[in-house]
Amino acid sequence: MKRRIGLGLLMFLVVLCAVLAWAMNTTRYEIDRSEIVIAPSSPKSMPEIYQFGVQPALTYSEQRAPCRARNPLKTAFFGDLHIHTGFSADAYPEGTRAFPAEAYAFARGGRLALPVTGEEVQLDRPLDFAAVTDHSESFGEGYICRTEGAFAGYDANECRTFRKGGEAALRMFTTVHAGLRPKRKSAVCGADDADCHEAAKRVWQATIAAAEEAYDRSAACAFTSFVGYEYTRSPSGMHMHRNTIFRNADVPDVPGNFVDYPTLPSLLQKLETECRLGREACDVISIPHNSNVSSGNGFNARSLAGFSEDAQAAHRLQRRAYDRLMEITQHKGTSECINGVGSVLGAVDEYCDVEAIRVIGERERAFDLTSWIPRVYTQTIRECTEDDIDPKDNLYKGPCVAAHDFARGAWLSGLEDEAEGGINPFEMGVIGSTDSHVGTGGNTGEHNFPGHIAHETDLEGRLGAPKLGRHNRIEANPGGLAGVWAVENSRDALFQSMKRREAFATSGTRIAPRFFAGVYEGEVCGAADWLETAYAQGVPMGARLPAGVEGLRFVAQARRDEAETANPLEALQIVKGWIDEDGQKRFLVTDVAKAETGADELCAMYQDPDYDPLVHAYYYLRVVEMPTARWSAHQCGLAADGQAGAPEGCENDAPEMINEFAWTSPIWITPADADALPVTPQ
Repeated sequence: MKRRIGLGLLMFLVVLCAVLAWAMNTTRYEIDRSEIVIAPSSPKSMPEIYQFGVQPALTYSEQRAPCRARNPLKTAFFGDLHIHTGFSADAYPEGTRAFPAEAYAFARGGRLALPVTGEEVQLDRPLDFAAVTDHSESFGEGYICRTEGAFAGYDANECRTFRKGGEAALRMFTTVHAGLRPKRKSAVCGADDADCHEAAKRVWQATIAAAEEAYDRSAACAFTSFVGYEYTRSPSGMHMHRNTIFRNADVPDVPGNFVDYPTLPSLLQKLETECRLGREACDVISIPHNSNVSSGNGFNARSLAGFSEDAQAAHRLQRRAYDRLMEITQHKGTSECINGVGSVLGAVDEYCDVEAIRVIGERERAFDLTSWIPRVYTQTIRECTEDDIDPKDNLYKGPCVAAHDFARGAWLSGLEDEAEGGINPFEMGVIGSTDSHVGTGGNTGEHNFPGHIAHETDLEGRLGAPKLGRHNRIEANPGGLAGVWAVENSRDALFQSMKRREAFATSGTRIAPRFFAGVYEGEVCGAADWLETAYAQGVPMGARLPAGVEGLRFVAQARRDEAETANPLEALQIVKGWIDEDGQKRFLVTDVAKAETGADELCAMYQDPDYDPLVHAYYYLRVVEMPTARWSAHQCGLAADGQAGAPEGCENDAPEMINEFAWTSPIWITPADADALPVTPQ
């Protein structure tokens, strides 16, 4: 009898284990492949062909005084388009009490008290422009839980937990981002989520009002603020986030969010219908970020596999129309490139691993919430393969990272689509930003980095070991800056240049890079009118050149950051990516200028000896600054000087020295039919 019971129990356990294994590895929800995807049709969504010497005139979409300082050859303006405040449900529970007005005041040069420590911080130099981009998914829930008496949900248990703070509060509403079919909490939001929708409108109006109040419409043009928000889709922590930046304050009545628009095509269709088509003055771009931790999904060319051919083509057109820029660097790592993948051929790039969150071969903890039973496991990071695609939801699963998670690989993936006769969905320029969750946009100095998340605001917190999720601690960095070449510091001028991709990123310093392609006669560098010539006989960063341009040459130039804490420039590097005759993806890094002891300015002309106008390719400029002490080494050194020993955590594996960088948007060579793309300078 006992033996039978034992065998029965054993069989039950075997069956239970089998069921659990099935449930942990079976997708909970399939995607709806019958979704109708509509291609953009607004004139504002049409692509451009760039012609040598052609620059669109500045047009205003709103009332303001023209700027006194105007430069037809364009000025480099520096800003931050990714800033969170207490309106974000992953910032308020940790103690952030800076809201959009305070964040804009800080960006303009004001002082701001940090959460936890109460330390007051201030930028060394004000920013030229900024956008507060709080998580729109929890606009309503956050407002209800913060605002006593406004809605019945204030007294719900979920709101009580939210107000207590801590990890449970942090995850109370952010967990909706981690599913495929997110749902709101009815105890907070009320019937049909009506209270959360109404509360979200109030937060959105407050966000708009703060941007309007901060914007300098006088002829001084001292500061530009943009209206924006973050769309936060992240099943199982795989980042498919994007920041939505509007040209002006003529914006839709409600922001898009992952709950109401759970697929990217539905979000971009909302922007087309409610902004570009629905409002005469409205225009908008959508900026993907942190693709470095998207596990193959940030720039997944197979995201609509199984949909109709028309739907897939329409979505590629959507991405080309709205993904004008990507965020290549920020607080949670850099997304330029990754070493160790076999799908892209090229030599090891020593700068691909600088401030990398993920490195091939390393181990990290991960979690999966897209299956029937959640699981936490340890993964060894490897390159994604076709076996990692889950055909039920078209997501890459498992412990993998893809070359196309990074700018260099995503651009190659787009070229591959185009070489096969399709539409390139990944023609994105680049910017950097901070992703600060304490309202301190633009605070990017290695020497005085105070952390961008509440638990980092004391040194021991910054030096702590990374934890699962958003707690990168010692692996975190001060973040980057968005750079834009524009004729003046106004919304319309900056937005126009961003949409045309005449934009660049820096890892935090204010390096000012220039990059042109043209058929130049003679030496351009060193001439008094070199910039006039560069524009008149060529195109700037962000351009897409049609086929047939023979004798193409590149002009690369950069100026150092003039701050005392910044270092001189060390090198200019041109990075080429292309699809060879065998269909293989390749890249090549070429030093075009070197300064062994550093330089204030570097300039070089380059002609690719293997240039072929019939090969799908891109080129971009990377500027390298002389090495500097990483924030962790610098701050540990300062702390040790003032006390008997260094703080706990100073013995760590982080590098002592790093390089700061600038990256330009690429220039694409596209052997497509030029007549198929109208010239529509927007």
